[in-house]
Amino acid sequence: MEMTHNTSNAEFQPNEYVSYGSSGVCQVVALENRSFDGEHEEAYYKLRPIDGSHSTYYVPIERAPERLRRLLTKDQIYSLIDEMTKETEQEWCNDSRERRGIFQSILHSDDYREMIQMMRTLHQQQERKRSTGHKLAAADEAAMHAAESRMYQEFGIVLDIKPDQVHNFIVNRLKSV
Repeated sequence: MEMTHNTSNAEFQPNEYVSYGSSGVCQVVALENRSFDGEHEEAYYKLRPIDGSHSTYYVPIERAPERLRRLLTKDQIYSLIDEMTKETEQEWCNDSRERRGIFQSILHSDDYREMIQMMRTLHQQQERKRSTGHKLAAADEAAMHAAESRMYQEFGIVLDIKPDQVHNFIVNRLKSV
């Protein structure tokens, strides 16, 4: 039996920005009824990532609550930044395989507090390595850049600044706290 779903119960609207898991910030391009199996038609959000890739994602409207979230508000971002001064460095995990698993878990969790904690720990480790003439392992550096990219995308959209300006925005805000 074929079922059609009404797109009128959609929580997100075209042109709205949403966070889509580890894919980062996406723009809702349209609401569409589609049949990917040739039998069952379903209502979908058609999403385009803002990272410049040419990907398109289709998220079923009925499963959107567990897969999509609204972007943070300015107040939530300010609170996260203000809390950074209270964060302490996490203990460094010396097992690179275990550490990579921890970082991947954090990157897929969509929890910015954990992401900020991870980035702070990686930055501090990077400074320690730099002082002895060494560099972070490639996997650690990749995790740091992935977290920064994701966070800077969302913060940039909400704060109406370019993602490459977010770092300086955070530094300046921390100086004023």
